[in-house]
Amino acid sequence: MAHERLKPEFQFDEEKIKQLKQIAPECFEDGKINFETLRQNLGNWSQEEDEGDLEHFGLFWPGKKEARKAASLAPEGTLEPIYGEGLKADGTPDDDGVNDSKNIFIEGENLEVLKILQKSYANKIKMIYIDPPYNTGNDFVYDDDFTEPLQEYLRRTGQIDEEGKPMTTNKKSDGRFHSRWLSMMYPRLRLARNLLKEDGVIFVSIDDNEVHNLRSLMNEIYGEENYLGTITVINNMKGRNNKANIATCHEYVMIYSNGEFESLGIPLSEEQLSKYKFKDEDGNKFALRDLRKRGGPDRREDRPNMFIPIFYNEKSKQCSLERNSEEDVEIVPLKGDKAEGRWRWGIDSVKNNLDILHPKYSQKKDRWDIQYRVYLSQSVRSNRVDDEESDDEDQNFDRSSIPKSFWWGGEISTDVATREFKKLIPHYSPDYPKSPFFIDKLLHMAVRDGDIVLDFFAGTGSTVQSVLNFAENENRKLKYILVQIPEKIEENSEAFTAGYKTLTDITVDRIKQVSKNKDKINDIGFKYMKLSTSNFRKWKNFESGEVSILEDKLELFAQGVFEDKWSKNKLLSEIILLEGHPLHSAIGDRDLGKNIIKTVSSDTMEQSLHICLDAKLEESLIKELELDSNQTFVCLDSAISNQDKLRLSDKGLIKTI
Repeated sequence: MAHERLKPEFQFDEEKIKQLKQIAPECFEDGKINFETLRQNLGNWSQEEDEGDLEHFGLFWPGKKEARKAASLAPEGTLEPIYGEGLKADGTPDDDGVNDSKNIFIEGENLEVLKILQKSYANKIKMIYIDPPYNTGNDFVYDDDFTEPLQEYLRRTGQIDEEGKPMTTNKKSDGRFHSRWLSMMYPRLRLARNLLKEDGVIFVSIDDNEVHNLRSLMNEIYGEENYLGTITVINNMKGRNNKANIATCHEYVMIYSNGEFESLGIPLSEEQLSKYKFKDEDGNKFALRDLRKRGGPDRREDRPNMFIPIFYNEKSKQCSLERNSEEDVEIVPLKGDKAEGRWRWGIDSVKNNLDILHPKYSQKKDRWDIQYRVYLSQSVRSNRVDDEESDDEDQNFDRSSIPKSFWWGGEISTDVATREFKKLIPHYSPDYPKSPFFIDKLLHMAVRDGDIVLDFFAGTGSTVQSVLNFAENENRKLKYILVQIPEKIEENSEAFTAGYKTLTDITVDRIKQVSKNKDKINDIGFKYMKLSTSNFRKWKNFESGEVSILEDKLELFAQGVFEDKWSKNKLLSEIILLEGHPLHSAIGDRDLGKNIIKTVSSDTMEQSLHICLDAKLEESLIKELELDSNQTFVCLDSAISNQDKLRLSDKGLIKTI
C-alpha cells in the first residue's frame, strides 16, 4: 500500500483544520490558512480589522492569551507504563493475555497529560468529574510555566537534576489572584471538551471564590447553550468558620454538556420509595397516581383532546372507552364540581392502559376519580404509548427523579467523605474530600454500560471509589481514567511515616483497597502510567552564538532519533498514543522467526497495529508477515533495507521510525 515515516508528534487541532478545509478549500494556500480570504468568505459574521478593539462581552484577564495558546501547543512528553504498580491485568506486554485492563491511573501533571490523550480519546469520554483546587489563597500546586510545561513538571517532582520547585501561594492581595486561577483552568477545560463524546457531560465542583468566573469561562469554552445548571450542595451543616461573618455550609457543582447529553436522573429518595407501597398479583411494587391533571394548565379548554369519558363496571372491575351495560359508571375529569378538568393522557394512552386504571369513589365528595399504577421496576411491562397528547412525567417508566438544584443529606457531607476515606487509609486526613455517595448521584445522571469516566484532578480518589461501587451495585461495565500530580507528603506527617511519599501513593492505595472483594465487577484492575519525556529527541531553539553548541546539537541528532534513555516498552506506549490507539488497547505477542511483533488492538479502533522494535528484521518476517487494509506495521527505519520497505509496502501500510 504505502510507506510512511512515523511522526513523533501530532497536532490535536488537525481534525478541525481538515473540516475547515473541506468547507472552505479556497482559504488554504500552501497548506496554511489565508485569514484574509477566510474573513471575506465569512461576510457579516466576520469582525473587520478596524473593529478589533471594540468593546464586546466576555471574560478577560491578564494572561488569557498565553493560556489560550497553551491549550493549542503540542505535547512534549509521553506516558510510560509502570508495570507492577497497578492492579491485576497489569503484567508487561510479554505476559500475553494479562495486559488487558481498561482502567488507567496516570501519575503526572494534568495539562500535559490531557494533551497526550487528545488523539487517542477524542470524543470517547462520556463523563468528566473534576474537583479542581479552589482559589482560596493557599498553596497553589498548579503554577504553570507555559513555555516549558514538561520541564517544569520534571523539576517540580525531582525527576531532573535541578531542585524540585515547591508549591507557591496565590495570595488574595496579589493583583493576579483571579488571573492565575483562570489561566490554570482555561487550557485544561478546553482540552477536556475535546475528549467528551457528543452526548458527554462535565461536572465541576467549585466554591464561592470562583463560581462566578467559572460560569463565564465554561460559557466561552462549552457554549452558554450547553449550560445545564448549577447544583448547590450542602455538605457541611455545621458551617466552616473560616469567614468572619458567615459560616459557609455549601459548595456548587456546575454542569455543562457537549451538546446532546440527556440526564438519566438520580435514584429515588426514601420518601419517594415509600410511595410504592402496593403490590400486584405478581408481587411487583407500584404506586398510585391521579389520572386527572392537577396544576396548570389543568383545564379542559387547555387540552380538549384530554377530556375523555371513561366507563367503569364495579362488578367486573373493568374500564373501557364505551358503555357496555347500564351498570357502567361514566367518569369524566372534574375540576371542582364541574366537568372542566382534563386527564394527563390522550385517548391512545388511555386505550392502551385501561388495565392499570383504578377508579375510586369518594363518599365525602360524592364523585368518582381515577388513579393509575406506576411500577417501581422499569422491567415491568407497560402498554403506555408515547402519543403527542400525553404529558405524564412517569411516561418513560424509568424509576428515577429529575435532579433538583439543591442537594443536601448526611451521605454527601464532608464528614461522611472523611469517614469513608479513613476506613481505607487511616493515616491521612484529606482536606474537604468529596463523598463517594455524592459522585454516585452524578454517575446515575450520566453513565451507561461501557462508558468511560475521567477525573484529571483525582486527589485522594473519591471518583474511582464511586465508579467501582456504582459498577457493582448497578451491574454496569465502566472504565475510568484518573490523573494526579504527585504532590509531596509532608515528611513529619503520619502518612509519610506510614510509607506514603506522595499523594499519588495514597490515591493508588485507595483504589486497591476499594477493589478488594469486588467479585461482581468484570475488570477491577488498572494500568499505572507515568508522565515522562518522549523517546524522540526534540529540537530546541537556542540563542547562543557559539558554533560549537550548534555542532553538538547536530551531532546528537546524527546519532539517531531517540534519546539516550529510550526503552522498548516506553516507545511501544508512545507509538500506541501517536497512532491514536487508547491506553487500554490489548497487546499481544507474535513470533515470526527471530523477530517478535507486538499486536495492538482495541474495541474502539478499526485499525490494528503490528509493531516490531528489533534492531534488524529477518528475512522470515519479510516473507511471512501478512497485512490487510486495516493493519499498520511499524518498525525502526534502521532495521529494514529500502528494498524490503518496498516489499512490505506491497502488503499494507508500513511506517518506520
